[in-house]
Amino acid sequence: MTMDRIRTTFVFLVFLFLAWFSVTANSQENPGSDSGILSDGKLTKEELAAAMLTAEKDLTSMLKASMSDLEQELESSAIFGPGAWMVLKDRKLKKVKLGEESDAAPASAKLQVFRASLRSLARHNKIDAALIVYPGTITKEGEQQRVVVVEHEHRLGISGLKLIPLDLNQGNVSFGAAMSQDKSFQIFYDQKKQGV
Repeated sequence: MTMDRIRTTFVFLVFLFLAWFSVTANSQENPGSDSGILSDGKLTKEELAAAMLTAEKDLTSMLKASMSDLEQELESSAIFGPGAWMVLKDRKLKKVKLGEESDAAPASAKLQVFRASLRSLARHNKIDAALIVYPGTITKEGEQQRVVVVEHEHRLGISGLKLIPLDLNQGNVSFGAAMSQDKSFQIFYDQKKQGV
């Protein structure tokens, strides 16, 4: 085999590999682009209703799990710290756990770690919903009221904040009616910068 023939064979193999790689990469970028609810770029009323029902179920399951967990924590120690839950892509609900080294961290640092962790998971398309809870206080009719602050977001475009009053009387916990507020996205979508 001559040197020219080796070069020609090598160049041919490189082009063959590049052609195969580009076809493989292209086929993986748009799997099933001809099917799915957004294949035509529009949602029907039924598709939108199904998406909203999914989001509602995800957020409700996270809220129930978090409040149950908080109730147990409050009844045993009368205090609670920040916590987070997420809904994975396979619809499984999972509590976010921090490492042992963060146990002694202040609550504000734990909140930042929860947000950063959930943001990373959302950016890598690993989760569909996230919920963070932490203690807070509000002033109502001149009195301080303890509340559970609940931040929740869903990939389907839902973001909100709930303030749930709590009362702890002789080890028994009761929760009041939630006050809901809008909240900007912090986990799933980037906010547009002002003036850009």
